[in-house]
Amino acid sequence: MCGIAGFCNLHGNYREDPGKYYQILQAMGHAQKHRGPDGEGVFLQRHVGLSHVRLSILDPKGGGQPMKSGHAAIVFNGEIYNSPSLREDLRKKGGVFNTTCDTEVILQGYLLEGLPFIQSLNGIFSFAIWDERLEKLILVRDRLGVKPLFYSQIGQTLLFSSEIKGILAHPGFTAEVDAEGLCEIFGLGPAKTYGKGVFRNVYEILPGHLLEFNGSNLTQVPYWQLESHPHEDGWQKTLEKTRFLITDSIRLEMLSDVSLCTFLSGGVDSSLVTAVCAKEMALHGKLLDTYSFDFEDNDKNFRSNAFQPSQDRPFADFMAARCHTRHHHLECDKLKLYDYLFQAVDARDLPCMADVESS
Repeated sequence: MCGIAGFCNLHGNYREDPGKYYQILQAMGHAQKHRGPDGEGVFLQRHVGLSHVRLSILDPKGGGQPMKSGHAAIVFNGEIYNSPSLREDLRKKGGVFNTTCDTEVILQGYLLEGLPFIQSLNGIFSFAIWDERLEKLILVRDRLGVKPLFYSQIGQTLLFSSEIKGILAHPGFTAEVDAEGLCEIFGLGPAKTYGKGVFRNVYEILPGHLLEFNGSNLTQVPYWQLESHPHEDGWQKTLEKTRFLITDSIRLEMLSDVSLCTFLSGGVDSSLVTAVCAKEMALHGKLLDTYSFDFEDNDKNFRSNAFQPSQDRPFADFMAARCHTRHHHLECDKLKLYDYLFQAVDARDLPCMADVESS
């Protein structure tokens, strides 16, 4: 993952005091540095500032951000699984590429096709595009909201960030929680309402939505919506389609220039992902690294219950052996688990799912 942040005000001029605003951009980025330990960068123009901290997945040497081409600049968090095929299509239409990273695919796609290009993206993402020609900032979040993206408007200035703490790092924002925010924490927590940022005047871009800001209007519209249709396939066709969709999606998500691993709890989901990844890597003569987590002395103290009728470890060990992975088993004691609750809350900026997240 990476971290993105920035601000936009079409009625001001950030270049009049660039040192001040470079420092603010760096502070917004550093607040999320844990999301992107491999690099960082800032971009400042008259009406906009963009910040990025990077976790290198594709093209570690050439994919630095913020990235600018023509009349547009971008900061991007996520991964576009069909970027190789999109890149080839864009080259045929005149797109020029200097890297092999998926960030440039989005940028060139926008320059050549505009916002409709978003429809072709297969992946998990949140990104901001500044269009200098239109003087417009565009924020986009993936279809299911896997990648986070928050925003706030202070007067004529729009702030945005992957995490709430990036917005809190802006000196013009004051952290306050009103009755609605308290209701989110104590009434729904650790869940929250879609679109709510809990802090007063902090909101979340909805999944499958894009937000456009032109200085006077702030508009959020859906570019994708889930639709329901009757299921008319028979058993065999359903089986074949489901098998293809699952295996194809996992293979696509293995697109990476760095090493891969899976979390393996031994449950159905993690076992399925691990099995597909291990088989795919074996075709290239590679071993998959797998990781599982348990509590110290759980083998002695575990008691079966309706929520968890059996331990995870035997199933994780079985799958690791079955898939011939290089397995790593991690443990911690109860006190360490408790201590890490504080770090888990800091990471989310909000109440979390207790020991699941601290582990």
